[in-house]
Amino acid sequence: MRFHLFSNLVYLVIAIIAVGLFATFYYASSSVSTYKCITIKRTPHDANSYKSFQPPPYRRKEFDDLTDAEKSALVNASLTRSKELIAGIHRRCRLLDVEPLKWSYSKYRLPRLLIYKKSIKLLYSSNPKTGSSSFKNFFFKVDGVEDPHGVLNSRGHYVKANFTLLPSEDEFRANLIIGAIRNPAIRLISGFRDKVLRKHQMLKKLKEEDTSISDFELFKRFLELGYYNTTQNSWFVSNLHFRPQWNKMLVCSFPYDLLIQYENGNMDIDAMQIITNTTHIQYSPSRKYNGDDTHSSGDIAYEWLSKLDQEHLDIIYKIYALDYDILGYTKWGEAEFPFIKSD
Repeated sequence: MRFHLFSNLVYLVIAIIAVGLFATFYYASSSVSTYKCITIKRTPHDANSYKSFQPPPYRRKEFDDLTDAEKSALVNASLTRSKELIAGIHRRCRLLDVEPLKWSYSKYRLPRLLIYKKSIKLLYSSNPKTGSSSFKNFFFKVDGVEDPHGVLNSRGHYVKANFTLLPSEDEFRANLIIGAIRNPAIRLISGFRDKVLRKHQMLKKLKEEDTSISDFELFKRFLELGYYNTTQNSWFVSNLHFRPQWNKMLVCSFPYDLLIQYENGNMDIDAMQIITNTTHIQYSPSRKYNGDDTHSSGDIAYEWLSKLDQEHLDIIYKIYALDYDILGYTKWGEAEFPFIKSD
């Protein structure tokens, strides 16, 4: 009798442990699949489809409500996706033989702007028009500056007093190294809206005597001028906001841990905050989210790209040929636009 009771008790304990392990595994795996669903394939082809197919507006996760297992699943999914993205880029770099893949601290060539936040062990490679202003806002908040606009210089650029010099070689690999890339066509339109329509003296040259010309027609003139200047190696390619990303970011060689694809980077931002223990800080959203802009550049890009003729589309593809070839981004009209192609 006692033996049977003991046996039943052992079986009951084993059953409880088995159920617990199954629940833990299921919960963690379902968390991973939930975050991976952000990369679902989309097939938008018309100007009105972007709002239906784009990732949801940036949402502030209630990090306190996430379990440790959910946080771990989110970070693992993000780093795994980034590792696959970087591996694909390196594979294309080897095929094109455009840049050595080996990088070392002592014999290095750096991306154009690196921001080092020693307090959170993060090294950020800034790429204009890929959310870099949001990152800089975030860095100021790390230092307790809630309104970063108070530390802008006269040209509207962030002062660098808050940003530390590069880490030593011993410290270098102890940091999370991140950067961001974006579909070249949408990044170009974003740069045009920000740097030409809003503030640049080139606007007068583009308008000539026709002050009633639409923004779209101005963009077509901008492309024509940009292509000419690319062949002449002048202003268009010297401006950091329009320069091709692959070389500026050194994507073939620099040792990124997390390379964010702007089009679906929300998960990666969350993962970055979990890794750096900054989940108590509100990450700064986009201009449209803040109410500083009525339309996102993605909305405008779909409208304009749908109206561009093939001649003007080809100008974009020629200027950013290596961005498309190396980063793997899709072109207008392709099934997975604006995302990177599935291998």
